[in-house]
Amino acid sequence: MRYYVYAVHIDETRNRLLSVFDNRSEAGAMEQELQSSAKGNDTYFIRMFPAQNVEEARIKADQMRPIPLMFH
Repeated sequence: MRYYVYAVHIDETRNRLLSVFDNRSEAGAMEQELQSSAKGNDTYFIRMFPAQNVEEARIKADQMRPIPLMFH
């Protein structure tokens, strides 16, 4: 299992994969650090997802979006 740290966007922008870790504590530390430096006007929030692969992590991040992406 790997740990994926994402910027999950609250607008129509695509989510961004920020980093991938093999170690949960390192991923959690990055998540905490980025959350603590968030600004009030950011259009995203930071979350870490455990997943088997990048596709599973992307799906988990997309499920947290308040505004679903519209695919053309």
